[in-house]
Amino acid sequence: MSTKLGERPGRETRRAKLSTTVDKALLEAVDRFVEQHGQTDRGKVIDDALRLWAAHERERATEAMYLAPTSAQEQEEYTAWRELRRAAAKRLFRERAEE
Repeated sequence: MSTKLGERPGRETRRAKLSTTVDKALLEAVDRFVEQHGQTDRGKVIDDALRLWAAHERERATEAMYLAPTSAQEQEEYTAWRELRRAAAKRLFRERAEE
C-alpha cells in the first residue's frame, strides 16, 4: 500500500487552521514542490514537516532520558540485574560443560 504525502493510513483527518509567517524562501520551495506534485498542497507539506519535527523531538526526549544521570535506586536495580545475568550465564556454561 502506497501512502501519498500528507496521508496517514487508518487515521481520520482532523485539521486545525493555522496562520503564521514563514521564511519567503521556504514558502517558495514548498510552492515549487506543490506545483510539481499535483496530489498535494501547502497544508499537506506543512503537516509532514510538523510530523517530522514531532518525531525528532520525541527522539531527542528519549535520548535525554537515557543520558540523564541515574538515581541511586536505578543503580541498585542495574547492579541486581547484572548479578542475575552473571549467575544465569555461569549456570548455563556449567551445564554445557557437564554435557
